[in-house]
Amino acid sequence: MNFVGRAEIIERIQSRIAMGQMSLCVVYGPHRSGKSYVASQLVRRHKAIYLAGRMANESVHVADINRALEERFVPANAQDKFEPVETLHEAFVRLFESSVKIPQTVVIDDYPFLVEAVPQFPIHLRDLLETYKDTSRLNIILMANGMEQLDGRIIGNRSLIGPFVSEYLEVKPFSLVDMKSLGLHYAKDDLRTVFAVTGGLPAYVQYFDNGESIDTNIINLFFSVTGALFEETQYILHRDMKNITGANAILTGLASLERPYYVELLQESQIKSGTFTSRLNDLMSMGLVGRIQASSRGNAKYADYHFTNSMFHFWYRYVYKYWGDIVRGYGADVYYNHVKPQLNDFVQAACIAI
Repeated sequence: MNFVGRAEIIERIQSRIAMGQMSLCVVYGPHRSGKSYVASQLVRRHKAIYLAGRMANESVHVADINRALEERFVPANAQDKFEPVETLHEAFVRLFESSVKIPQTVVIDDYPFLVEAVPQFPIHLRDLLETYKDTSRLNIILMANGMEQLDGRIIGNRSLIGPFVSEYLEVKPFSLVDMKSLGLHYAKDDLRTVFAVTGGLPAYVQYFDNGESIDTNIINLFFSVTGALFEETQYILHRDMKNITGANAILTGLASLERPYYVELLQESQIKSGTFTSRLNDLMSMGLVGRIQASSRGNAKYADYHFTNSMFHFWYRYVYKYWGDIVRGYGADVYYNHVKPQLNDFVQAACIAI
């Protein structure tokens, strides 16, 4: 698939690398938007070290980077041995020191997860950036899902490394215009449908089979227990949250209401207010829920809440609601009886909103 817009981001980063100076770039965008494609291209083209932040302790991340460092810094003398590092701080000291002589590139995917696992890492990174700012040729690319997720970690008054960021680069979902250049052999209205039910996210769009109708594709992807998108939302929530019960309640409530206020959404969700606030903040940090704050309404409790990801909207409005029927093998019936009669209205609203 043609990853529209990703080449430009890769070229911008490559231009930074070509300067031969230390740089820190931030690449952000929603789940499945193509950040991994950007990372893989940088790793391949520049032999970059890749480190994936994840919900694990520091020892797991240290093991990952030791494998990467061993591949990069194999001793010239066969009798010598690679000396593994014991901490991430030690690993990055080695990277900064080596970059004084030879340019190095490192990609840290899901950087916020790394910070959760190793809270002191931003402090160490700030100190190294300051120490080596005039001599290092280390290019660091940090990746995350959204700007709210970066707040306090990279941007904002609480950020330790924000002053060192050279550039923020956003990987956006495909637009309606982009959809026309992807090679899908569908009419304009059908492309709008694909756009609406996938949120324009490349990883989801690529599941659509040109040889099948839109109806068949949607049934196969969403309304079958073996469908690639049947449990996708649950995978994403589990990936970023320890307990997704409250998130499911909020998203189900949001799918049944039209731009509700805080209190309306709280009542519809039927969960405790403390849990509601925490999970709602999580969903906004993940870029799945947004709010429009009218200046005349005061605090956030009087904002309008809405889905910012139309695939999630579609899923909670139709898939989660009829989960039991789909599991029992009646997914096609659900689609033709409950979804298709409303699909045009959903698509129109999604295209206007996005």
